[in-house]
Amino acid sequence: MKDRIFITGATGFLGTHIAERMIKKPNTSLILLVRGNNYDEAVKHLSRSWWESKTLMNELKEINTPNSKIMILQGDVTQDLLGLTPENFRYLVENVTHVVHAAADLRLNSSIEDLRRINLQGTQNMIRMALKAKNYLLKKFSHISTAYVAGKRKGLIEEDSLSGKSGFKSNYEQSKFEAEEVVRKADLPFVILRPGMIVGDSTTGYIKTFNTIYSLIRLYMNGLRFFPVSKNLKINMVPVDYVADAVCIITLNEDSNTKTFHLTGPYKNSPTVEELVSLVKTWASENLDLKLPKPLYIPLSPMLHLAERFLNTDHGMGKVLHELEPYMKEDRIFDSKNTELIMGEYPLNWVDYLPKLLEFASYYGFFHRSTRTVHEQIIYRLNRSLQVDYYDIVEGDYLKLTAPNFKDQVSKVLNGLLAMGIKKGDRVAIAGFNSSRYLSLDVAIGLLGAVNVPIYYTSPVNEINEILQDCDASIIFLGTPELLNSSNKINIPVVSFYRDHDSHSKIVSWSEFLNPETDVLIEDLAEIITPVDFNDTATIRYTSGTTGKPAGVRFSHGNLRWMAEFIASIPPWSDRTSNIKYLSFLPMNHVVEGILGTYSPYYAPASLELYFLENFHELEGALPKVRPTIFFSVPRFYEKIWSKLHRKWLGDMYLNTTRRGLKHVYGKILKRVLLKMAGLDECAQLIVGSAPISEDLLRAFHELGIEIHNAYGLTEAPLLTINRLGSNVIGTVGTPLPKTHISTTEDGEIIVKGPQLTSGYYNNNQKNKHHFNEGWFKTGDYGHLTKNGNLVITGRKKEMIVNSYGKSIRPLKVEGKLKLIEGVSEVMLVGDQKPYSIAMIWMTETFDPAQFKIDLKKINQNLSNPEKIRKWMVMKDELSIEHGDITANLKLKRQNILKKYETSVNMIYHKSWNELLKQNPEIVFYGDDGEDHGH
Repeated sequence: MKDRIFITGATGFLGTHIAERMIKKPNTSLILLVRGNNYDEAVKHLSRSWWESKTLMNELKEINTPNSKIMILQGDVTQDLLGLTPENFRYLVENVTHVVHAAADLRLNSSIEDLRRINLQGTQNMIRMALKAKNYLLKKFSHISTAYVAGKRKGLIEEDSLSGKSGFKSNYEQSKFEAEEVVRKADLPFVILRPGMIVGDSTTGYIKTFNTIYSLIRLYMNGLRFFPVSKNLKINMVPVDYVADAVCIITLNEDSNTKTFHLTGPYKNSPTVEELVSLVKTWASENLDLKLPKPLYIPLSPMLHLAERFLNTDHGMGKVLHELEPYMKEDRIFDSKNTELIMGEYPLNWVDYLPKLLEFASYYGFFHRSTRTVHEQIIYRLNRSLQVDYYDIVEGDYLKLTAPNFKDQVSKVLNGLLAMGIKKGDRVAIAGFNSSRYLSLDVAIGLLGAVNVPIYYTSPVNEINEILQDCDASIIFLGTPELLNSSNKINIPVVSFYRDHDSHSKIVSWSEFLNPETDVLIEDLAEIITPVDFNDTATIRYTSGTTGKPAGVRFSHGNLRWMAEFIASIPPWSDRTSNIKYLSFLPMNHVVEGILGTYSPYYAPASLELYFLENFHELEGALPKVRPTIFFSVPRFYEKIWSKLHRKWLGDMYLNTTRRGLKHVYGKILKRVLLKMAGLDECAQLIVGSAPISEDLLRAFHELGIEIHNAYGLTEAPLLTINRLGSNVIGTVGTPLPKTHISTTEDGEIIVKGPQLTSGYYNNNQKNKHHFNEGWFKTGDYGHLTKNGNLVITGRKKEMIVNSYGKSIRPLKVEGKLKLIEGVSEVMLVGDQKPYSIAMIWMTETFDPAQFKIDLKKINQNLSNPEKIRKWMVMKDELSIEHGDITANLKLKRQNILKKYETSVNMIYHKSWNELLKQNPEIVFYGDDGEDHGH
């Protein structure tokens, strides 16, 4: 007969692990009680809770199909008939074979009345159902209790005993004791399972809530030295995988009826406070480069008044000790004879699994794992004690917006969107300068379950219209004067979010939008539950169109959350637990900026200062004032810093001296001067990405003592690899991110899988078929992995040059070297199907042809023959987005440029200099003789 197992609390940490194990058993299906206002909401609640379990999510996809092993009942243990319809209740009673009652209110010190509602009344309701089911197929009622129903009892605590005569240390213990009493009195085939302090998975470290022992560790890792407890106190902790395994095995064991099982670690093998703290100290030093203080242990009783002061704080040691006290006893041993008869000897050693717990906890900054989307996480953080401040940098002024002000703005934006009829799934476009208004739009769109479509504000209007038509956008928000002046060419409703905009008949002003002619629809953002699960589309990001028409790349809420959490984990522990300052200056529709600056800070356990720079060209002045603690930029920024070094007398001395000792001294001084001048002296890590950067430049900075960490990603997978602190391998783009898989095809093309990868292109099946194969995404880049797992990019598939001799040339490698020459603004290498390479060069005012020739000669000496530059063209026309030379994010549109200058390029290979001069007066041509052949 098929087992049908009814589980309550399946959305919780332990319940999820139990469901994951039960579903794998043959001839087994699950019936799950899930809270929600309706069935769809219950399914979404479960989906969010299970999102990180591949096994359960795969089963959830089959729900309501003949292959489904899961049945979801929308209900609530605190209500009559468990909140089910009579039909569903009858089905449950007549079909359930086993009950696992894991639902519980775990708040240690809530009022006894509140705790009894779920822990006692909910159990009583479950018993009433089980007594009816006993007349049909019910074999077992498994009740998840806690070892701490022992309360204040001392000595040996036997499994089958229950006595509350000694009193309790918390209302939680009392409510669970009362629940266990009613189970024992019921005429049911029951088992009672009493876990100790549940910690993360022993193999992965995974956990959802960083309470109890984690709170103690977090405080110590943040510098706490004084521990008002005895160092000899034992800590009874047990990994969730052991508990979940035991619940499943014991529940399905026919010989377990009417017995109680302690699911705890053996007393003799449990760590003392001193042992645990000592291992944390060693681990933090080896893995986080964190030097923790030597702890001082002074028992609680002599420090009672001080402890009471701690108790009154939100995060103090007193609160932590109050949580931990039931789990830290020298005078109590939990008997486990019943458990050992079925489970055998306890197999785990805390010394082996604690590093896994620490690795997972530090990665997530001890922030509770939740079912929140990134937009809900932002609102959650705004309601917490860690301060969040916003600053709009406008024409040199720093306009502050506090967390309450920002939250109020989001609320008004959300109501404005509702008044305009925006609902779940609608596409809402944004194109404008970076600002707190932009962020409030992003958050409000996400909270409604609508889809954000950010567009480069430098994009031509015809391209914007193509995107709006492609994604079928309902509305667009414009935030630059140029776009607003061209808004009459846009055919969907337009709302201005620019700070200084006069009213216009076709444009809804910001103030009009925030004050719709309707009653306030939502006042408290905390009450909002976004109507999405993590598989729903959150945003569509359009590619820059370097090789054709921009394509819409879909990212789910799950993609965004995973990337935000990872990026928050990048800085060293001390930097991401201190005040974080971030300057958002790249356009916020940029896939990395839109995650790094928009979402990831809210996953860091620190106060936040978030700055939004309106004018990208004011970056040089803003950086020294903000002094960000983490910084990501494109290569051009670092190229400009190095270019400035040439103009400084100290830089000139450093570059030209051949004396090693003197160069070292100059370098140490220059490093401090450069970083402070650039405003990067407080940065924990400098990151570069979005385009290839010259290896020579990275090495030059490295020799100066400045590490710039190269990263790699695509619009379709914003961050795939990164060079980590302490292991910066120049010449590579670093190692893959967690859960990220990288391989190559037979011809060397890089293919990837990972949680950051798009689910596909929007409205473009042709590209989906071309780029995706069995879950792998073809990046279009060539490369390989080193023996140490670092990724090396050798070229872009569509940009590789194959000369007329069949030799392959990586243009980006050569272009990167040339762009380091003083006065060179941009370079494009030409040579496909040609006998040799030439360079098209766009210059700045400081370009010196004679010096360029000298520098080029040095570069050519280190290039292969096919790569060597034989002739070059200095272009007088500037590159422009409007004329189709570059994309909105300033990447070369190579085919467009080649077509534009096709005649000149062909002539340079075949014509004499005089012919070139006559027919191309707008270009200066140079040959390998270095002479100027025309102006």
